[in-house]
Amino acid sequence: MAMQFKKPKRNLRVRDTDGLYDNENEEQTEVDSVLKLPKPPKEKILKKVNTLSFGDELNECDDGEEFKVKKSSYSKKIKKQMNKEKMGRDKIENGKKSKTVSDTIKPIKEKQTNFNSEPLEKEIMLTGRAAEMAGYISSDEEPDSYNSSSHRFSNPDQVKLLLRKGQIPDAALIHAARKRRQQARDLGEDFIPISTQPQSESNADNEQVTGRRLTREEDEIEDSDDDGIIVMSGIVSQAEDRKKSLHTTMAERTNNNSDFEDPDELDEDNDWETQQIRKAVTGSQLAAAQQESVGLAAMYNNVTSQSMVVQEQSIAQTMINQRPRFPDSYVPQGLTILLNPDEIINKTREILNELKEKRIPDQKYFEDMTDEIPEIKNKIEILKKNVPELADCFQFYQDLRGYVTDLVECLDEKTPVLVELEQRLSKLYEKRRTDLTVRRRQDVRDQADEAASNNKLGTSSITNSRSEEQQRRAAEREGRRIRRMRMREIKAISKHADGMSSDEEVPETDASAFRSQLEIIKSDSTLLLDDVLEEFASVDLVLKHMLEWKDKHLESYIEAYVNVCLPKLIGPYVRIEMLTWNPLEDDLNLENMFWYKCVQKYTMKGMNSVDQLSKDVDLELIPKIIEKVVLNKIDQMITSQWDPLSFTQTKHISNVIMNILQKYPTIDPDSKLLMSLLTHLVDRIRDAVDYDVFIPISSRQVMNTGRMNVFFQRQFNMAVKLLGNILCWHQIIEDTVLIDLAINQILNRYLLTSIRTLQPLEAILKITMIARTLPSVWLCYGSTTPKELTSFFNQSKLVAMEIDKSQPQAKHALDQLNEVLKL
Repeated sequence: MAMQFKKPKRNLRVRDTDGLYDNENEEQTEVDSVLKLPKPPKEKILKKVNTLSFGDELNECDDGEEFKVKKSSYSKKIKKQMNKEKMGRDKIENGKKSKTVSDTIKPIKEKQTNFNSEPLEKEIMLTGRAAEMAGYISSDEEPDSYNSSSHRFSNPDQVKLLLRKGQIPDAALIHAARKRRQQARDLGEDFIPISTQPQSESNADNEQVTGRRLTREEDEIEDSDDDGIIVMSGIVSQAEDRKKSLHTTMAERTNNNSDFEDPDELDEDNDWETQQIRKAVTGSQLAAAQQESVGLAAMYNNVTSQSMVVQEQSIAQTMINQRPRFPDSYVPQGLTILLNPDEIINKTREILNELKEKRIPDQKYFEDMTDEIPEIKNKIEILKKNVPELADCFQFYQDLRGYVTDLVECLDEKTPVLVELEQRLSKLYEKRRTDLTVRRRQDVRDQADEAASNNKLGTSSITNSRSEEQQRRAAEREGRRIRRMRMREIKAISKHADGMSSDEEVPETDASAFRSQLEIIKSDSTLLLDDVLEEFASVDLVLKHMLEWKDKHLESYIEAYVNVCLPKLIGPYVRIEMLTWNPLEDDLNLENMFWYKCVQKYTMKGMNSVDQLSKDVDLELIPKIIEKVVLNKIDQMITSQWDPLSFTQTKHISNVIMNILQKYPTIDPDSKLLMSLLTHLVDRIRDAVDYDVFIPISSRQVMNTGRMNVFFQRQFNMAVKLLGNILCWHQIIEDTVLIDLAINQILNRYLLTSIRTLQPLEAILKITMIARTLPSVWLCYGSTTPKELTSFFNQSKLVAMEIDKSQPQAKHALDQLNEVLKL
């Protein structure tokens, strides 16, 4: 809905097409002016006015608020004039009844008929200065007797004369001139007549035009509530007003150009042209043009004065008359020195040489491109001949890309299942190792309590003081010892020290449960790749595709870094095969596994000499697989399965690691996986030294008693066994770490302290047993012997001096010690 504003109701003079209505109004005005009849009073009828533009009543919630338009003082003056005209029309209506005014009305009608002979189609609007001067009254005349034609400056000739004298016309003169121009436009005339109408006609026309123009203005705002809607279509902007005034002024100047020309206006035109030229041309350009013209003129004068030859004169004249052909950058700025033709020619040659030098790089580039055209054509021909081969190569790469993409997706799906199987297996072995360790440490505490109480109480009192749980553990412990002794008798093992065997036997129920869970894991591992395609189910088929790529396109094979990606691509197949591999119990070597043989064939394919093998990019494929897969597997076993007190497990796992380090020199201490494995290994040894080594120390009388002696011998032998297991890692773990764990923590802290409480013969036997576990390089007196062994050597010498050499048994023991220690 369009925005509409209400304005007070106003009386507008409606135009009839035949002009009769305007004539009647003029008659009424004329009659009123002659008779000056009094206006009959009109009864004011109060009516309810709707102040809203859409005619609805105010709601109760509107609180009686109304929208009012504030009008200017000029509109109030126009409103007063229109009220006067309205009163005049009412008087004319009353005067029609009188017969005395018939002769007066007749000439008025004739005049109005002549005036309205040509109907006006254009409405008159007051804008700009006209609206300001609508209510102006000259000080020279009365308001009622004002007439534009009677004004002293109403004649256009008088206005021109006034302007020539340099006087400034007042507002009334300007307003009168504008009214005459408006009259001409309303009559459709393109010129303003010089001769004026009679005073009476001019006055009537002026009143009519003024009245018609005033009807276009807004009415005065009064306190009464009048209905009406303000329509914004009649508003004329200031830009349109200025444009209209400009056209009027130009038309007047054209019409009156023959009458006179104002010198002030001519000066203004000249100033305007000068300003426009200055806007278009900068000061620097004007100065350069002036200097150039001065230099050219001087050069021309110099050539003329020296009487040069006709050819030089023609050249100078051509340079003066013609426009320079060079860009502005080559024109000398601020030329103040006179130049002769030779200097001009030299300057031109310099410019030409400069242009030639700038053209040299482009010419060289053009020649290079021209020389490359035959080579490019040859390449195009070669590529056209190789199109079938390239098509086959493209198809091969597309097939290989699809195979590798499918293989990676398959492995991504199977890898989480494989990780779950490895975790299940690791937890199964870890549970068994934890149970055995807890049982062994509990047995040591029980035996220590029994040995300590044996010195205070009798055998029967010891049996009564033990709880049922202790009695049960003691019975199970003795039963396992008896079964191990029978097994040694079956194997014909005569030499065995009590405490050197590993107590790893478990109840049959636990062993059967362990085996059943292990079988389930194995079956799940075999079914892991049953639902995949055959070309994805085996490591040899995967390597077959890679070998085809390597044979056909070795260059792209190397650029794609396939040798770096293969360990990760083959890793899942190696992990599946090694899932149940346990080097702690089995002696299966890595070289006997299926994946190892396949990778070995892949690296040795087509290699006829050592030089070719050394240049192969896949030469380190097996060491990388062992480093990333096998070492990780061994690390998991050490953390979850390995028992440092088990000589069998320690011997197997140390042999495997030693074999790897010797055969694959690329696996060096810089390998993060190898360092992680050795760190976990040392942590497990420290735990065993802290919690599993316990040797009772007491007087010789107490140590020689039955139960205490047996317990002492068993714990001493177990400490020696742990010492030997630690020294199995010699040349794998650094010597500083081994010396701290084996010599400082076990030998010097536990074993030598116990030896000092024994008889010389028994002490020599214990020292000989300890010396057999030490590395041979440590027993050579020299730079390789650790200084931490000094206490051990001194104790050995002291015992050798105390022993009775006359006894054959003592002499035999001393000979064995000398053979080992080389005292």
